[in-house]
Amino acid sequence: MEPVPTLLLTERVAAECSLHPDDVEFLLAGHRRHVQLLPTRQAGVYRLTPAGYAGVLVTPHSRLVLRPKIPIRNVFYLLEPLADVPVAADATAAVPGTEALDFLAARLVRLLEERAAAGLHRAYAERAEQGPFLQGRLDLPAHLRDPHGRKDQLHSRFEDLSVDVPCNQVPRATAELLLRSALLGDALRDALRRCLRDFAAVRGVALTPDLFAAATADRLAAAYRPLLDLCRLLADSLSPGETAGAIPCPAFLLDMERVFERYVTRGLVQAFAAGTRYTVSVQPTFTASPSRPGRPDVAMRPDVLIERASRRVLVVDAKWKRLPQAALVTDDLYQVLAYATALGVPHAVLVYPGRHDRAWEYDFPGSHVRVTVRTLRVVGPGEACASSLCRLGRALRRDAR
Repeated sequence: MEPVPTLLLTERVAAECSLHPDDVEFLLAGHRRHVQLLPTRQAGVYRLTPAGYAGVLVTPHSRLVLRPKIPIRNVFYLLEPLADVPVAADATAAVPGTEALDFLAARLVRLLEERAAAGLHRAYAERAEQGPFLQGRLDLPAHLRDPHGRKDQLHSRFEDLSVDVPCNQVPRATAELLLRSALLGDALRDALRRCLRDFAAVRGVALTPDLFAAATADRLAAAYRPLLDLCRLLADSLSPGETAGAIPCPAFLLDMERVFERYVTRGLVQAFAAGTRYTVSVQPTFTASPSRPGRPDVAMRPDVLIERASRRVLVVDAKWKRLPQAALVTDDLYQVLAYATALGVPHAVLVYPGRHDRAWEYDFPGSHVRVTVRTLRVVGPGEACASSLCRLGRALRRDAR
């Protein structure tokens, strides 16, 4: 078989590529929000512009490697600042493009091993059982629905202390999803299979928003938060399409907007953790106006909301965009102004990635809202990026006083 051609693309940089008609149909059907595709004057040649995603997308007749706009080493740092970053020089070459997937898979293996060594969380969960003896309480509706109606078979429901709970179901389901990806290397595939042996008593279930919500709602499983956060990121990256198509094609698309939001949020939570006066809410959802019959609600969800003594003092929104030197992205400004006005917050902050720290302010006397625009360093040594994030935290602590 002839090798599948690899198209090397860079995040938010347009490139003209030759595409098979099946590839065009595939991209338009399921990946419009990941890659912008426009025709050119030359037959069979299209202008491709990746959105804010990095990873690998396999089409019926080619592979699209979407490279991030920052060095891969810095992508690793944004994903897991405390993890060991693979030592490798950044180079431009026709490589497989799965470095980020391998990095996250290795991180998942490590967290699964740590959970197993510490002991899987157990909680009481409701179980249904059918047998000659009653366990717990009689499940009368199930008993009446039984078409056989045998008197020696009772339907019971009871509470059982078990590891088969959402906070363990999510990691197992994520590992199984990762194992189904053709992009995963053999060594990591074997390591994941070994980890799943410790989760043998946990049922295999489908990854759904409700399952993630149930897992994070368990306050007794607080130690699982880094693992669950990584599982959500992997689940979103491995299932980027909203609908399934007729052709099975593997994909791993890392949403860099979410990676940056996650990185900034983690830094702000750490910066405000020392002060008991502050409360940091991550992506809270608010209804901006009271509900009325026949009128849709206006829901708002900023990245971070900071309160001091139960008073909202700061709203922060992170944007994975290249900030122009002499202009401002007005849509972002309008959005954060709407957050501040609707939530009654006097100070709003927009955070963008950059090579250096910059900051400037806008005052709006008519609305009594002040907006600060900041750039956060995401390129260079990890120590320099960490210092930039610490400076951002200290500055926002001063603003929140």
